[in-house]
Amino acid sequence: MTQTQKTAYRLLVQMLVMLLLYALAALLGAVKFLSPDDVLAGSLPYNQVGALANVLLQLAVLTGLLGGGVYAALTVRADARLPHERLVRVGAGLWTALLALAVIAGLLGVLEGRHLLELPPLLDALQIAAAGVIGLAVMTSKPRLPAVQVWLVGLGISLLAGLAGLIVPGDFIQARALQTLVAGMTLYVAYPLMAVALGFWLMQRFSNVTPTWADTGIYSVAGLVTAAGALLVLPPLYALEAAEWVGALGTISAVVIPVCYLIFAAHGYRALSDRNPTQTLAAHWFALALLLFLLGPGLLGALQAVPDISRYTLGTRLSDLQTMLTVFAPAALALGVANQVAAELRGHNRRVTGFIPFWLAAFGMVIAALAAGAAGVAQTYLERLLSVGYLDTQTLLVPLYTLWLGGLALAALGLVIYALTFWRRRPVA
Repeated sequence: MTQTQKTAYRLLVQMLVMLLLYALAALLGAVKFLSPDDVLAGSLPYNQVGALANVLLQLAVLTGLLGGGVYAALTVRADARLPHERLVRVGAGLWTALLALAVIAGLLGVLEGRHLLELPPLLDALQIAAAGVIGLAVMTSKPRLPAVQVWLVGLGISLLAGLAGLIVPGDFIQARALQTLVAGMTLYVAYPLMAVALGFWLMQRFSNVTPTWADTGIYSVAGLVTAAGALLVLPPLYALEAAEWVGALGTISAVVIPVCYLIFAAHGYRALSDRNPTQTLAAHWFALALLLFLLGPGLLGALQAVPDISRYTLGTRLSDLQTMLTVFAPAALALGVANQVAAELRGHNRRVTGFIPFWLAAFGMVIAALAAGAAGVAQTYLERLLSVGYLDTQTLLVPLYTLWLGGLALAALGLVIYALTFWRRRPVA
């Protein structure tokens, strides 16, 4: 392996570590919904566990997308090296430091309470610097592969959103609006764009689709996903007394958003229906990512973009579920990339991780999503329509939370098995 390949692989390993830590934090947080007085549940305050889980998941996804992007940029170079390997190593070193400091900050309870923006400004700046250095190393290689170009655009949007998040607005309304835009652009535009790029790169590894078809399709899909993401940013602004045109555009979004993601899914189906002899499970993880994109931003995002619906669902478990599925989708795709990368670096056309971790993770995610969705619908009906108190509603939702916890536990078990087999079949340096 070249030095840059090793760096890309280490980033994917770090993604797995962060996902395992996230699974532990998510389970601790879920237990608190069942019995706040439980010894395990009372180990850390819920706001601290929730913030830690959000940060771990966000960093895990971005770590996987970074590792996948670096590796994809290497695949079109004969020597499997980037011109500025030192930049990649420096960026990866800074990123490793960021991951360690973020975990420590979460355990010490110094994360901020902003949803999806919990990192303190100093760590935000470190994240921007580390990802920026890695992106610069890839960009200076002058990538001709459209997938890498789209990946760089997504990374650039993520960096710009991060820089905007460092701005200190003058009043509360401006602060909330800016935080909403920053979180929305990262979650619904940057991550999906990077995932689309790696998804089309994966298609050419496990499918017989022609490079011309893939190179043409990626630009149109990237444009559609960007448009859908921009529309998905709007719903949280309704509560901030946004202009009337924002609400009108939200109604249109209910049609536009699912169409955009259905077109992405149609391209994915085209690749999945014409498989080549590749034996890795990259195609399976890619299919799971497509399903999560359709359910999360595609379906829930479209429904909650309608102002009359968002008025009742904003802040309920349905909002949490939309966010969860939207982040889980690129996470699943990154796991597929890790599977493919490990197989290629080992030089074996065979599965690196088996079907057991895949099906455990897939069923766990779906069960957790169904339970959280049912809880969100019940919460909306009881709290927003019948005016039942929050605590009384939470008590009634315990059976659904139990099912939700069971789904998370299944997914966590799948991740553990994935990580063990991934490490057992690691490529020889």
